[in-house]
Amino acid sequence: MHSTFDQLLNAFWLRPETALWRELDIAAMKNFHFKSPSLDLGCGDGIFSFIRAGGCFSQEFDAFHSVSDLNKFFENVDVFDSFEPKVMPTLTREPRYKIDCAFDQKEKLLNKARTLNLYKEYVLGNANKPLPFPNASFRSLFSNIVYWLDDPAAVIAEIARVLKPGGQACLMLPNTTFKDFSLFNQLYVKTGDPDWSFLAKLDRGRFEDNIRQAKAAESWESLFSSAGLHVKMHKQHLSKTIIQVWDIGLRPLFPVLRKMADSLKPNHLGGIKSEWISTVKSFLEPLSRMDDRLRQGKDPAFHCYILEK
Repeated sequence: MHSTFDQLLNAFWLRPETALWRELDIAAMKNFHFKSPSLDLGCGDGIFSFIRAGGCFSQEFDAFHSVSDLNKFFENVDVFDSFEPKVMPTLTREPRYKIDCAFDQKEKLLNKARTLNLYKEYVLGNANKPLPFPNASFRSLFSNIVYWLDDPAAVIAEIARVLKPGGQACLMLPNTTFKDFSLFNQLYVKTGDPDWSFLAKLDRGRFEDNIRQAKAAESWESLFSSAGLHVKMHKQHLSKTIIQVWDIGLRPLFPVLRKMADSLKPNHLGGIKSEWISTVKSFLEPLSRMDDRLRQGKDPAFHCYILEK
């Protein structure tokens, strides 16, 4: 079980739609390479970058073992912002490379990232503020959080500031079609029909938090140009079909699935997890291969940019 998709499904088995999305992210950014000194800006728990770097977990690993406040899941509480020191991952293969610096605003997620032997340094901070690094600190930078922040233009300017001349940044950014593909937006926000208000439980605040920053390529590229960055590569990914699968997924069932998994006896869990992953993979792997064919006449929902200073 050494492919990135296998590892993603192993980690995110209770949310396989997340594994599908992240597999397509990895494919989109295949031409980006970390060069030291390097920064993972908004690293979260580090699992995505660890798997992309070739790291492997044991079958017993579960990205969702350490969660809290499951009873507040539908109140949009971040149940994953939790750290239990006793829940330590077993690494069956080390990552092929190290990333010099992990940066995130959530201390508990940084504590999770510390367990992966991927990063050399950990910095707690808020990327809505100036980054706590000198000018020209990094040769490479990856970030999947720019669109979560209040002022993307300011963040992109900060990214340009901390990059060395000739340095590269890989950014994942939402396209305007991301809004169009949201069932909550289509059926409730645009219509105001109260019969669709239940979709707020499906959305869980995503429309306000991250979809609001979606932009067409020319708008993102104008921000890059203003910051002194030029585009080395631009790839669009995450078709309408993929986003529709992800939008529903197993998200509404996550709290009860977590409780069901926790109730299984340890000697039963391994077999059930293997069968579960094998089943969902038989559906999701073909979808991952067909992302370019599943656009339904619409541009994909996300941009992957490699930028150079």
